[in-house]
Amino acid sequence: MSGQGPAKERDRRRDVQEEPCALERSASSTVQTISSRDLLGERGVLRIEHDGEFYTLRITRNNRLILTK
Repeated sequence: MSGQGPAKERDRRRDVQEEPCALERSASSTVQTISSRDLLGERGVLRIEHDGEFYTLRITRNNRLILTK
């Protein structure tokens, strides 16, 4: 820990996380974006096939995305 206390450390981490890196800034203009609600539909679940394997992408009760095999 940096010795600045929990609040200062938390603020420092927030600043770092909110600032996109150069790669993210340049990729954002070329990467397709879709709303999770549009992707997952009313049920909040999507089955994905990748290389012969199946995965499930869903919204949790805490409104987070989780991908499981």
